Amino acid sequence: MLAALQTGSLADARSLPFACDGALPDCLLHEATAAAEHVGGMARDEIQFAIAVALGHLGRFDAAMQAAANLTAPRTLADAQGEISIAAARAGDFDRAYAIALAIADARDVSPRTAAFETLAIAQARAGQIDAAFDTVAAITNPYRRSEAQAAIALAAAQEGDIPGAMRAASLVGTNYWFSPNQHQLLIASGVVARSGGFDHFWFYEAMANIAQTQARHGDILGALQTARSIPDAAGRSRAAARIAAVQAEQGDIDGALATARRVEVPYGDLEALVAIARSKAGAGDFAGALEIASELVTAYGHSGGLEAIAVEQAKQGRFDDSLKSTARIWDVETRTKALAGIARTLVQRGQVDEALTVVGMIQSDEARPLLVKDLAVLLAADGKVARALEMAAEFAGRRNYLDVVVAIALAQAGAGDLDGAIATAIGIEDTEMRAIALAGIAPFAA
Repeated sequence: MLAALQTGSLADARSLPFACDGALPDCLLHEATAAAEHVGGMARDEIQFAIAVALGHLGRFDAAMQAAANLTAPRTLADAQGEISIAAARAGDFDRAYAIALAIADARDVSPRTAAFETLAIAQARAGQIDAAFDTVAAITNPYRRSEAQAAIALAAAQEGDIPGAMRAASLVGTNYWFSPNQHQLLIASGVVARSGGFDHFWFYEAMANIAQTQARHGDILGALQTARSIPDAAGRSRAAARIAAVQAEQGDIDGALATARRVEVPYGDLEALVAIARSKAGAGDFAGALEIASELVTAYGHSGGLEAIAVEQAKQGRFDDSLKSTARIWDVETRTKALAGIARTLVQRGQVDEALTVVGMIQSDEARPLLVKDLAVLLAADGKVARALEMAAEFAGRRNYLDVVVAIALAQAGAGDLDGAIATAIGIEDTEMRAIALAGIAPFAA
């Protein structure tokens, strides 16, 4: 699957394994473009997509749009335009980002058009342009996704420390959502909105709960609790209280977390908080106390999240055998898989690669295993352990996912500053399509 990898330095254009008379990003994109001429159909579109996205990340937005125009599949074109718009938003070119997003012909609920508008609005909110952000998401036609994007605006303002602005944005989520022309049938004479199973204030409550959580993360527990109390819905107040309690647990305030968790008003609403408390206890070495809470969650809630948290914390503290014993107590396959994945990531971060590979082999899900292998290979490659990453990919990724993992390894090398190694890994990919995608992906890192 891999040709012999290039060795030696690729520090300058003269030592590259292909002719390069200009800037390195241009040479890499030229190689990718040349490769696209030797493939057809979906493979050609995938390469052109990678080139368009790379040009967007390089800030060459006009060229990126020209590259995207070569795409033949409407969905791929929409995805490329969405990525270019997001790149423009992150570069601060809000007008261009909006124009690109507006031109995307895509009506999917989970669509690149919606994602582009939401990303742009978040960037505007972080720049203090909350009203402009709301104007941006007005272009989202799906009312549920529009409200979700508005909630994201409120969260972005809160994360920037603008709590008053975040509160104002959250209030707009409710009023803009309910008091709009297509929602008039839900209004009653008193001005109070009638509850409806299909249209409720979910994202308004989520915005407030997220603001409360952000306040807690910034150390303002009192303000967070006041925000939570202001939510006019028991479920929304409960979600806020649970998130505040989880933050307190993460910060080591177990008593405070337990006190806040008792504010939860709905059944099972304190689950997130109790899992966080179990994790915090385990992190502090109180495994007996953590296990007591985790066992109660299994008995009363039928949930193994506490055991998962304990298992991962044990791995972080070097108690590998104990972490596997805790995992063995998890009754449902999905949570056990999450625990094993967390243990494997921890082991790789600790340099215990052999133990991590043992854990990877214990994962039964054919869908989860390749995703984990990709994550672990990226961690290894970013740490300079490329040969080990490639070995892991060959052994565990599976034939269908192997090349995708190798591309991820090359990009991880580039992200870590190892352009020589990244290009060598990419050039070593025998498959024309995946080699071109890797080279295009490396180009922005070479700027």
